[in-house]
Amino acid sequence: MKKRLPRLLAIAAVIFFCLPAAIRAEVVTLVNGDRLSGQIISENSREITLKHKVLGVLKIPRTQLMSEENKPDKTEELAAESPEAEVQNEKTSGSETAGEEMPPATVPMITKSASTKTVAKKAAATKNKMTPKLLGLFNSSLVGGWKRHFAFGFGGESGDDVSSEWNTAFEGAYKDKSDRISLAASYFYETEDHKKDTSKGRFNIIRDWLLPDSPWFYYGYFLYEHDYFKSWKNRYSVSGGTGYDFISQKDMELSGRIGLGMSRSFGSENRFETEGQIGMEWSWYPGGNKKHQVSFSFIGYPILNDLGEYRTWCQGKWKIDLGLFKGLSFETGFEHDYESQSELSVDDEAYYDLIYFGRLGIDF
Repeated sequence: MKKRLPRLLAIAAVIFFCLPAAIRAEVVTLVNGDRLSGQIISENSREITLKHKVLGVLKIPRTQLMSEENKPDKTEELAAESPEAEVQNEKTSGSETAGEEMPPATVPMITKSASTKTVAKKAAATKNKMTPKLLGLFNSSLVGGWKRHFAFGFGGESGDDVSSEWNTAFEGAYKDKSDRISLAASYFYETEDHKKDTSKGRFNIIRDWLLPDSPWFYYGYFLYEHDYFKSWKNRYSVSGGTGYDFISQKDMELSGRIGLGMSRSFGSENRFETEGQIGMEWSWYPGGNKKHQVSFSFIGYPILNDLGEYRTWCQGKWKIDLGLFKGLSFETGFEHDYESQSELSVDDEAYYDLIYFGRLGIDF
């Protein structure tokens, strides 16, 4: 027994000193703050192999360790991140034969993924900075962020009768997550044998209050109308209600609205009327690029204090991008308005007006 004791002590000493230092129990802290405890089985300049009681054998790159001393030099780091090294790691981790021990798992690259997110955020911020913002009129804040469009058209005829006509229009639109605002103004003027034959215009503002994650919205509507050849000459209308976006796609939009309001007219006979409102707006963008647009709008006003009477207005328009330079377009269409009640005592007053137009436009 006494002879065996020195021999056993010698064997134990050899085993103790020959085992790698990684066998000793260690606590490893990762760069994200997580701590792993276990036995370090092996280590080199690029990674350490840790045996965890629950997770098993883990390969942890030194770039994930909290200590700056464990980071490898640039040459080794680039070699570890090369595509060939990643393919080799995938082959090694995917190989398994019957009876062999499962290969060590590899901890995800925390530092690399974090840097990827940082790069993505910086790229998004750079994109936002590079996206041009719509400046206001004359580079001011006036209607800044709005899409604006101006159009003008004219024509004439000479012979037995001399006639001339011109029309102009302005449109503006603004939209964010909670608001959608549009305004439109148009004016038509025509002479026949040097006498005024048409002089009418309109200006309206529509504001929609959008509901989050819903096609429903509330709206307010203001309209001013002028017609030299109507008995009322000038008319103001205010209304409000609720609306619904039936279609909201890249190549097509369709909205409807219904509400209540009132109107006040001034002319040979002043009138105050309560009225309902039913409207719809439809737009189609062939190809989805919004360079060409076909649109149609309709608004009906049933008169509530004079049941059976009503008035309507509608417009159809085709806008064509000319491609000569950015924003230049040609548009053609029609406007039609109808009133069931009309002052027949006024000369040349009709129940309806139908106007065709063609004009050049520019977005600015």
